Amino acid sequence: MNKNRRRGCGTIIQNIIAILFLVVALLVVAGFIAVFFMPGMLERTPLASLTQRGQEAAEAAPTAAVAAVVPTITPTATPNLLLPTWTPIPPAPTDVPPATNTRRPTLTPSLTPIFPTKTPTRTPLPTATNTPTETPPGPSPTTSPTRSAFPFTKSDISPFYLRNFANNAGCNWLGIAGEVLDLSRNPVAAGSYKVHVWGSGIDARLIVGTAPAYSPSGWEQFVFDSPVIRDYNVQLESVNGTAVSEVYSLQTRASCNQNLLRIDFVQNH
Repeated sequence: MNKNRRRGCGTIIQNIIAILFLVVALLVVAGFIAVFFMPGMLERTPLASLTQRGQEAAEAAPTAAVAAVVPTITPTATPNLLLPTWTPIPPAPTDVPPATNTRRPTLTPSLTPIFPTKTPTRTPLPTATNTPTETPPGPSPTTSPTRSAFPFTKSDISPFYLRNFANNAGCNWLGIAGEVLDLSRNPVAAGSYKVHVWGSGIDARLIVGTAPAYSPSGWEQFVFDSPVIRDYNVQLESVNGTAVSEVYSLQTRASCNQNLLRIDFVQNH
């Protein structure tokens, strides 16, 4: 019996404590509502003191076996600010056809401006001059011969060809001969000059005056025993061997009527 009474008393106390907690919770909820919606009335009504008393009673009350569940106010969710996301650039396509060269438009040539031509200034005409009187014609001057660098030159008709007349060999002879003349066209003194003949196997110096058949200053050189064509060189020298004429090139002929080749030297200054 005592046990049943104790259990009954304990249950009543627990129920009272639960009711008190429920009342306190309701008061707390009413206080929160008043704070959010009517903050001014909290100071004018005794709800604040009641809430404070309920909190003190709740702190002073013993811990019960079954705790009262106090509803809490769920805060309003604040929307999150969305940050911009980085979008990757798609890669360039690999199968791109090669670019073709596009022909550029040609430039149309602009019209060249035509400027007025400059009128040329008149050139004054030259004044007439006195025409010189014509000189009566007279004898034309004769051209003087060009002076040679050497004091002797060949005569104007040299060389010339003859039949052999200076000996009895006739056609069985071929030679070169001549004479040397001074400014007055007279034979020079015998032994005053030498004639140098060379070529085709011959090299000889002949003293003038040794072949009187041609002239007192005549000279002669035998070259072959029959008429043949051969080349030779002839030059007049002083007794000391100094050249007093230029070198003349001669050629013999293969003819019995021309087997004597003659060349004469003439003093020109």
